[in-house]
Amino acid sequence: MRLLSANPARVPPTGVHPTHPVVTLLLSLALTATPASTLSGSDSDGSAQGPPRYKGRIIAPVMSAAGADWLNRPEREKTEMPDRLLDALQIKPGMTVADVGAGIGYFSWRIARRVGAEGRVLAVEIQPEMLERLGAEMRKRNIRNVRSILGTAADPNLPAQSVDLALMVDVYHEFRHPEAMVARIRQSLKDDGRMVLVEYRGEDPTVPIRPEHKMTVKQVLLEILPMGFRLQSRLDFLPWQHVFVFVKDSAKAPGPSD
Repeated sequence: MRLLSANPARVPPTGVHPTHPVVTLLLSLALTATPASTLSGSDSDGSAQGPPRYKGRIIAPVMSAAGADWLNRPEREKTEMPDRLLDALQIKPGMTVADVGAGIGYFSWRIARRVGAEGRVLAVEIQPEMLERLGAEMRKRNIRNVRSILGTAADPNLPAQSVDLALMVDVYHEFRHPEAMVARIRQSLKDDGRMVLVEYRGEDPTVPIRPEHKMTVKQVLLEILPMGFRLQSRLDFLPWQHVFVFVKDSAKAPGPSD
C-alpha cells in the first residue's frame, strides 16, 4: 500500500545519478503502480476528471506488488531509521500492534520481536501477493506472532477495541477512502490506543519524492483531527519524514468531510 517514487520531472538529489539503479527502480514503480483513479468509489472531493482528491490533496496511487523487492532496499535503514522510530514509539512486550499497509513485513518483523511471544502484530494489506511475501518473510525469520489480514480499500478488517498501536508508514496518503479507513482503525483501537502516521515531508522540496506521496503537517491535521483524534505528539528526527502520534478525542465524534 505504499509507494515511494522519484519525480521523473525532477533532477535527482545531489550525489544520485539519473541512471543509478535506485532511481531506475523508483521510476519503474511510478509507471507500474495501479492508478487510484481506476478504483471504484472514493471519499474524494474531485470530479470524474483527473486524479481523485481529498480535501484538496491528490490521493496517491497504490504500489503494485510487482515492486515489492524495493521495500527491502538497504538504504531504508539510513533514510527511515526503523529501529529508532520503533524505540520512540515505546512498543512494549505484550502489546497488539497493527501494521497497516504492511507490505512484505519490513516493520512487522521488527515490531514482532518487540512485542514478544505474549504480544501480536496484525499485518494488514489489500494485495494477497504482498501477504504471501510477508508470510514467507516471517517464516524465514521464524516469527510466529504476526497475523496476516487481507483488508479492502475501505476496511482494514481489524478486530474492534483490540489494538494498542496502529502504525501506517507512508501509507495513509494512498487511502482511496481515508474517512472510512480511519474510522475502522479508530474502532479497532483500545481506549488508550494510538494511531501513528509516518509521511514524507510535503513542506520540503528537497525530499526526492513525488508531491502526491508527501504530506504537510497542515494537511495531515486538516484531515485527521475531524476524524475523532487529537495530536498527542509529533516527532521530527527522521531525515525525510514526519511522525504523527494521534489518540482518540472523546470530546469530538468523527464526522463527514466538510
